Amino acid sequence: MAKYQLLAFTNPVAGREEEFNRWYQEQHIPDLLAVPGFVSAQRYELTDATGSDNPGWTSLAVYELECDDPDALMAQVRSRLGTAAMPVSDSLEPGTFKGLIARAIATRLFSKSA
Repeated sequence: MAKYQLLAFTNPVAGREEEFNRWYQEQHIPDLLAVPGFVSAQRYELTDATGSDNPGWTSLAVYELECDDPDALMAQVRSRLGTAAMPVSDSLEPGTFKGLIARAIATRLFSKSA
């Protein structure tokens, strides 16, 4: 099976960050990890430390996927999204989700000092 990364960019509704973080960590990630093909997940808070313009998102989740067909895997996710199998919190700001699938095209390189 091939390995992919799903990069999921989201924003919480303003003032509901705690609720959003709790839902994402305790509900949404376990729901996704229950889908065959999802291997792991890690969440990040985005900053503008690079000096580039803020992309408009504050939260990033990176999921490790192992599957033969990422389109079919994401179709499974879309079929569950908003159902009892994968409820969506209203603390997720509507219209802010953006997901991208990435596949490594070269081996990972490390610093010589690492």
